[in-house]
Amino acid sequence: MLILALDIATYTGYALGRAGEIPASGSVRLKRPGEPADVAAFNMRAFLRDRLALERPDLICIEHYLNPVAQKSADAVILQLMCFGVAVAEAMARDIRLEKPAPATVRKHFIGAANMGERKATKAAVLNRARVLGYIPRDCRDDNRADACAIFSFASANYARRRPAELMMFGESA
Repeated sequence: MLILALDIATYTGYALGRAGEIPASGSVRLKRPGEPADVAAFNMRAFLRDRLALERPDLICIEHYLNPVAQKSADAVILQLMCFGVAVAEAMARDIRLEKPAPATVRKHFIGAANMGERKATKAAVLNRARVLGYIPRDCRDDNRADACAIFSFASANYARRRPAELMMFGESA
């Protein structure tokens, strides 16, 4: 099963690969500071159009949008909802299966806990786990890319029923 995992934000993380394997991953900047959310939505569509023209995944897995109350600003809520809607529409238009797991569920799968207390500690734990599993290089500091890899791992295990070949304990250091 070919999976495209997306962590939607101003810098959107993505991971694309076969379930149970190491995906190709990275992040794409959807807009510059000061630009409206419309620009991010347009760029999300362009990114997905181009990505889906090259390969058609069997599944697109998007981390469900955060509760608007948990967001930093109204602009962040608007951007996330607009880009989330674009991704959902692109999947539906191409008849690609779409799953939208909750962020806490993905993190529970990936780092063994829904959060590590502070946001910074949770981001660091996801980054470390992605490094330990070999999803990202050891010197990578891109938490959006790491989040997409976490979503990919969750999708592989829960929707494709494929687990990584090697067992890595939670809390192992990269």
